[in-house]
Amino acid sequence: MGTEGSGGASKPWWTRDNIITTRTNSTSVSASNANDAQAAEDAKARVQSSVLATFGSWFAAQGGKIHEKVRMVYRPNAGWALEADENISKGEKLVFLPSSLMMSCDDEEVSAPLRRVVESVPSELWSSKVGLVLLRERVAGQHSKYAPYINLLPSVHEGSPMFYPPDAIREIQYAPLVAQINKRCRFLVSFFGGKSITVDDGEGFVDDEHPHRRRVEMTIDANALGWASACASSRAFKVRGPMQTPSMLPVIDICNHSFQPSAEVSGADGGVELVTTRGLRPGEPIELSYGNLSNDDLLLDYGFIVEDNPHDTVKLRWDLKLIELAREIGGLGTAPIGAAAANDGKSNAGEAMLTDSVMTLTDWQKTALQRIGLVDDANVELNILATGQVIDKKALAGLRVLYSRTPSEASRAADAPYGELDADVVSKDTEIKALRTSMSLVALALGNFPTKLDEDLSLIAAAPTPQHRLAIRFRAEKKKLLNAAMAKLSDAISRSQRAAS
Repeated sequence: MGTEGSGGASKPWWTRDNIITTRTNSTSVSASNANDAQAAEDAKARVQSSVLATFGSWFAAQGGKIHEKVRMVYRPNAGWALEADENISKGEKLVFLPSSLMMSCDDEEVSAPLRRVVESVPSELWSSKVGLVLLRERVAGQHSKYAPYINLLPSVHEGSPMFYPPDAIREIQYAPLVAQINKRCRFLVSFFGGKSITVDDGEGFVDDEHPHRRRVEMTIDANALGWASACASSRAFKVRGPMQTPSMLPVIDICNHSFQPSAEVSGADGGVELVTTRGLRPGEPIELSYGNLSNDDLLLDYGFIVEDNPHDTVKLRWDLKLIELAREIGGLGTAPIGAAAANDGKSNAGEAMLTDSVMTLTDWQKTALQRIGLVDDANVELNILATGQVIDKKALAGLRVLYSRTPSEASRAADAPYGELDADVVSKDTEIKALRTSMSLVALALGNFPTKLDEDLSLIAAAPTPQHRLAIRFRAEKKKLLNAAMAKLSDAISRSQRAAS
């Protein structure tokens, strides 16, 4: 991270005279408003430049290092980002962050009273655990060693669905995500019980061994923890210690997301590093992959979605009643299934009927389903996928078992690797029925949305708020995924029919 070969960028950008931190997208404005808009942007840039210069100096003083060819920029409506200031080669170390600047809830500087409150938060809501520590540092103000970093954090999280108005949440139209939003909101309400809570570091927090500490007493409510949780969920990385405790990483955490990232975070002596995975040109954003995440995860934790996300999914569950409904939709209502299929369709009418609205199964069919991991009372969650397989392997394997006529056929359907499209493991007749039922299950998932894809696409531009617009875009992506899955399953059915003829 030295200055060799850095050309004009011979020193960190925050020490230069021409700090320009604001990047705006060109928009059409009237001549009468142009001067006022430019003046406002210039004033904002001066404020941001001052904040940034303070932050850069603080970061360096605390042992952090930023490559001379890297700079932070601010984009209206998007926030801070990291970008290349000059050409940067693959494998260069862009940022070094010492452990002392990694904010996490297991830090030894977390007081015992605060740690007890943190430990009362369920582990799956880790962002609220980190959020409690962040709130403590925010309340400490200029006494916090993280003060310049906290000044860069957004004051609001408009993209986070936790802060959506109820009518915007209704526009999502996707029950699994709405359930997750409600779970987080219910936690905040129940955690505080309608009241604020006070957390005091206590008299013993500052002693002869820790004279540098400052005792902090804070009173927080659901809104405050909601803000801090959103900060943590959108910025924390699991890079610290053997348990991979989530930590907030100043500078590194402003990198935006891409499924084709230009950098990655790796461990280093005394901290972590940000390293390029390919060459960068001047002005090119430095991006990380947050993981192979669905749009559910991206919206819930980061407040955005990715169009045509290759890792997106639509969730469904293994439910024999739902399968029977799908069979009716697909014109398979009279096709033997379960115990009736085992008798090759020769069972009498009573044997072919449903028992308590659920098909009867043979013992060997039940055994095969259990080998796959499909047990009726387990409420197994399955996925319809954006690419590749498109239908969950467990779902396709399970349907093959249900339509199997013999124990050996069911066993082949359940053997690993199971559930792959075009796998020649069952008869063509069984395969076609399983695929047609899969396609009907996808059609049912599509039918759960009250609006059509064309309607959604026409509504996006007229949405009253960014939250409504993002909610409509989210559900539109789910429908695009389901339409693509149906097309791919239709192709698979045609291939099986051709092979059977």
